[in-house]
Amino acid sequence: MRKLAIILVAGMLVACSGGHNLDNPAKTCKAVLVALSDDKGIVWHAEKQTEQKGVQMQVILDFSLVGQEQGTVSQAVCTYGLSSQDMDYRNTFGEYANTPTGMTINGAPVAENNLIQAVNRATVNTAKEVAEETRETIQKGVQY
Repeated sequence: MRKLAIILVAGMLVACSGGHNLDNPAKTCKAVLVALSDDKGIVWHAEKQTEQKGVQMQVILDFSLVGQEQGTVSQAVCTYGLSSQDMDYRNTFGEYANTPTGMTINGAPVAENNLIQAVNRATVNTAKEVAEETRETIQKGVQY
């Protein structure tokens, strides 16, 4: 029973820590870009958010891929449209959708199905990270 309590508490602490890759628009955009890059190394240069109040929010990321020609900087733009009325009670991004509704890389639009798959991969990767953090927390707790 004690071991179950430790597992539950550790899982809740890790899951609620707010440090995962999908807890704000910039982190979500980065996680989606990592998924689209097939987990190649990315060097982040700059990030900026712009907002057209009540219309959309954009996250602009300047980055380079590891191994890319020196000095070459690419740009990704994640656009977050307004969230659905029936989803507002769960939306951590305020009035905007929790995941990008559109994305461009160097001005070229990412196809909707590719964006959806990348969001799904980013979600799975985040779940794996949270599970690993939980496992590590449990192991530390069991050692005491």
